[in-house]
Parts: sequence; structure tokens; C-alpha cells
Amino acid sequence: MLEETADGAVIDRLFTALGNGDVDAAIACLSTDAKVWHAFDRVAHDLGTVRAGWEKLIAGTSERSVTDVRRAPTPTGFVQQHLMTMRTLAGTRLAWPVCIVVRVDDGLISRLDEYIDRAGHFTPVDDEPTTTPGLDPGPELSRAFDR
Repeated sequence: MLEETADGAVIDRLFTALGNGDVDAAIACLSTDAKVWHAFDRVAHDLGTVRAGWEKLIAGTSERSVTDVRRAPTPTGFVQQHLMTMRTLAGTRLAWPVCIVVRVDDGLISRLDEYIDRAGHFTPVDDEPTTTPGLDPGPELSRAFDR
């Protein structure tokens, strides 16, 4: 397996782009035939649907970030747990624990399976570190950073 397949650089670029509100840069991290599957709707979306969803996310939030990242390689990419945090346009800060399984081909994401319970959010306290409540990442997977 190529190191770039497991190191997560491509997903870091994708989440940084979404954090910056740059849907084009996020889409550039996906292969042209990529599929993004969500556990909440059980649909493997194509790039057009993914773009529309990300544009809606950007339009409906003033801040977006991924923190408390834990990542482990797989034979075709990596699995990652993280905390997705955003601020609504009304100013409410929300966070969701997320798990993604990512397949990487030729340095681009060809498949991203996202496990998130969109109803299972919580409201983190402003100005406090944003970590996943109750989760001990363990030393082998601990890799926390903000975007």
C-alpha cells in the first residue's frame, strides 16, 4: 500500500476545504467516479449530489471543523473517527461523533462511507477543547488537530 493511501492527507485537504467553505477544493479530493455513502440515508451519492450537499452545508453554517481525529490504515485506505463541529447561522455550536471508512486510489478518494447519527449531536461549550465525550482514543490512534 502506498503511504499516501493510509496517511490521510487527502481527507485532511477535503475537510480543510470544507472548513474554508471551498466546495471546489473539497470535490477535487474525490475521483471522478467516487461514491460517498451515508449511514443516515443509506445512499451512495455521486459527485453531483455530494457537491449539492456540501454547498447546502456551507450555506447553512458559519463555521465547520473536524477535531479529535483518530485514524488507522486499512488495506485500501484508512478508517477515521473524528468530531465534526459546526456553528449554525443562528450561532448555535453543534458537534457529532463521526466514523468514516475511506478508500483511496491514485491519491484521491474513490469511496467514503460515513457513519453519523445526525440526530445525535451535542452542544459543545465555546472556548473549550472539542473532543469526543467519553471516548478514549488510545495512544496508537491518538492524533488530534484542528482545521
